[in-house]
Amino acid sequence: MKNSHAKVSTTSTPYLPSLVALRAFERAAARLSFKLAAMELSMTPSAVSHQVRGLERQFGVRLFARAGRSVSLTLAGEKYLATAKAALALLENGSRALTPAQGDQREFRISALPFIVSHVLLPRLDEFLRLFPQIRLRIEATLQYADFEGSGVDVAIRMGRERTAGLHLDRLLDVRALPVCAAALVNGSKPIRVADDLAHHTLIQSTQHPGMWPAWLASNGSPSLTPAAEMWFDNVPLAIEAAERGLGVALAMDPIIRAHPGFGRTLLAPLPLGPKTALTYYAVCRPEQKDERVVLAMRRWLLQITRAFRVG
Repeated sequence: MKNSHAKVSTTSTPYLPSLVALRAFERAAARLSFKLAAMELSMTPSAVSHQVRGLERQFGVRLFARAGRSVSLTLAGEKYLATAKAALALLENGSRALTPAQGDQREFRISALPFIVSHVLLPRLDEFLRLFPQIRLRIEATLQYADFEGSGVDVAIRMGRERTAGLHLDRLLDVRALPVCAAALVNGSKPIRVADDLAHHTLIQSTQHPGMWPAWLASNGSPSLTPAAEMWFDNVPLAIEAAERGLGVALAMDPIIRAHPGFGRTLLAPLPLGPKTALTYYAVCRPEQKDERVVLAMRRWLLQITRAFRVG
């Protein structure tokens, strides 16, 4: 007698890759390096390469062009990378949604420039924590652009639109360069009243924005000015602190600098604003996450607290 029950096939579709292979390809494609992908995935480079070659055999197409130790994406690889990113993000969000009771318990990561962390986020961060008292918040004060694919960053605050392709942006605040220095320098033996007076002082520079002083000097009629000396720091908060200690003149971001505790007393602005073209800070997140509860709340909160800085 024939079995009346239909036989269920356990053979997987030939078009559905394994999650391990998909993740290995996505990381290798994002980094253009099997070695870096292996470090992020806690695998060996050969294991990553094996997974990628398995995908290439499965689909019958080359995803990478290999030349010695370097690799680059083929046209097919570029197209498949977009698919892999979207699929992994969708799977991650769907998996997170399975545990709604623990949704606010997960670590929420913010990446921002050190100056933004110290002058914008920290002074009012308690407001956000009151909205989500059980959240595990992690703030990264860094000059590096956030890697939304590999680092788990939920929201980043960055200046300009560089490296934001495929991401959602909220325009937070336009800023302009403003020279600041210790009160003692303004009316000292070599007073600062016009841009040319800076030739007698140390210009404090930030490696984060190496072109800001040249742009400010050019816009204020002193493009060829040579300062008495230069001092370099790798972030704006240290440059501001050095200026406040009387070590020279730094460029700060107006109007954010007006929230600095010593502004108007120990830290003065002796000269006018810089170039008319403003620089812009944005809140950046993945488009598929922009309406998630905590991400949406963070976006709205950032728009609210930066609104207080806006002038005119």
